[in-house]
Amino acid sequence: PAARPPRSRFAAKAAKAVSLEPSCQSVEDFYARSASDRAIRNRSMEEMKEDFPMLCFCHPEHAEGLCAARPDGHRGRVPLRRKLLWAWPAFGWYALKYMKVGYMHKFYVDDYPQASLGIMAFSAVLSVLVDAFTDPKMAVWTDTLRSKYGRRRPFIFASAFFVPCVFILAWTPALVSPGVGASLWYGFFEICYKLADTLFLIPHDAWGAQLTPIYKERTAVWQVHEVCMSVGILCGMAVMPLIFVSEQCTSSPDDGCLELPLLSALFGVIFLEACLQLVYFGKEPPSDPHEPALPGPFRTCCAWRTFDEHDTIPTLMSTFLNRPFRILLLVDIVKAIGEEVPFTVLPFLASWVLGEKCFEGSFLFGILVVCGLGSGLISVPLWTYMSSRLSKYRAYFIYNTVGMVACLSLVFIGFDDGSCGFSYGALVLVGFFGLAGGGKFLLYDIISDVVDYDELLTRGRRREASYLMAVEFVPKFMSLPGECIPFLLLAYFNYQRPLDQRRRLPCGAEVLTNGLSPDAVCQAFYANETAGGPPLCSDAVSCSDMFAMGVSFVCNNALGECGIRQSEAVRWVLRVCGAIFPGVVIMFGLVALSRYPRAARGEAVHERLLLAISGLRRGETVEDP
Repeated sequence: PAARPPRSRFAAKAAKAVSLEPSCQSVEDFYARSASDRAIRNRSMEEMKEDFPMLCFCHPEHAEGLCAARPDGHRGRVPLRRKLLWAWPAFGWYALKYMKVGYMHKFYVDDYPQASLGIMAFSAVLSVLVDAFTDPKMAVWTDTLRSKYGRRRPFIFASAFFVPCVFILAWTPALVSPGVGASLWYGFFEICYKLADTLFLIPHDAWGAQLTPIYKERTAVWQVHEVCMSVGILCGMAVMPLIFVSEQCTSSPDDGCLELPLLSALFGVIFLEACLQLVYFGKEPPSDPHEPALPGPFRTCCAWRTFDEHDTIPTLMSTFLNRPFRILLLVDIVKAIGEEVPFTVLPFLASWVLGEKCFEGSFLFGILVVCGLGSGLISVPLWTYMSSRLSKYRAYFIYNTVGMVACLSLVFIGFDDGSCGFSYGALVLVGFFGLAGGGKFLLYDIISDVVDYDELLTRGRRREASYLMAVEFVPKFMSLPGECIPFLLLAYFNYQRPLDQRRRLPCGAEVLTNGLSPDAVCQAFYANETAGGPPLCSDAVSCSDMFAMGVSFVCNNALGECGIRQSEAVRWVLRVCGAIFPGVVIMFGLVALSRYPRAARGEAVHERLLLAISGLRRGETVEDP
């Protein structure tokens, strides 16, 4: 869409300062100083401005005015403020998402909802099946949409309102009854969460993939996205819950939960503002006039029609013909089996494997997340530097290797007896794990280059959303074991909910009876439950049944109260799911990544690829580089 006229003298001055209308019509004048952009200089100025409207062509010799932050001009690059304009919605999205990942499962299981582990696991499966139908439709819809508002903007606008509503309501199961009612409430909004994921992420990531054609600047674009994403995860999963969330929302069913819904509303407002800002100020290339207009999914979902190239299976098969992408997709599929499991089980691991003798469980979980995400955020420049020095492929290979070692090292986390040795050791190991997480943006950076190869294969079509959908779509099926099996195993090995607040015996170092340690006092107290007497452990399970399941009772020094210690089998389930299983699947991903085509591992071949695309646009016969 054309730029809006300024509404004030200040706006007019700002518009002049960031003018995209250079007095010179030669692209070479803007890219002559960069030897790596020789292929870009073969494109006309009109073509560059039309295909990549977020580029800024201010230049000290040719532009009417320069941007205040860049006295030498942007010279055909994407200004930082425009990278932030596109990446800022990712902050709100990932804050909402990882607050859900980090706290919602434990909240629904241990707090007042008292949800069923089986129904929650089934809901995860059902939500992915629903996602399987919506992701491909969304990718084709946003790639082929012909609208005066652009291909991505309408979906970002819709997600600005839909996403906050889904997350806020998901945190309010108090509107229904505990047990089955809360379980069904969780299942419904788990499906809505997957729909929100589809509505926002596919168009948003596709918009980012088309910001710039420049090889190294794409790394900078995804680096800014990674920073916004990491800060969002850090705030949503650690900093804000650590400051404002108490045990009220994690393991005390008697006092409700108000803190997490309010935080979700805060991040929802931030997400709303960021999306509306992108919709208003963002620029998109116009739709291809030669691309046929397809009917939307609502017009075709129930109609009897023939099989065509835009259906789910043909779309996926066409992306598989791109060999570099096929290898990357295989790597992502293998990793998806266990990549998200550590985040899912980490709150359980903090409470039941490390215990609460040194730190309260939710506080320790928050500290672990701050340590992991903080180190990941710090490592982003390191991965960017490695990408520029070693190539994107080598940096991505090293990233996966470090991730494998970091996951396997988490198996050494053990029960803290109050000396805090294991707790501090866990901080170091999780920090190392987070160091590997800072390079996740490298996958999307490489895929942005692979989409250029698709443009050659399809004779000029741009299908960013189809590729970014494919790299998310198939791995979602493979992530089902990681989302479901931990909860099914916990239920199979008799995972026990924490004691109600009113059933917790005060304890501490000063509470000694007949020379017994605080742990022995707790053990003896709950062992004295009598048949027919008041239940000391739970209305559903007696203390004797808990003892038979391998559960013991300890004094949680951080709380000054007695609590349960899960059985050895449950603790090993958490270790295997959080450390060994993810490390092994990443190792298999490395084997697949080693098969990536050698010819596609460097910048030189990408330059030849852009030259071939330019020749194809001029009607020449070109060779696949």
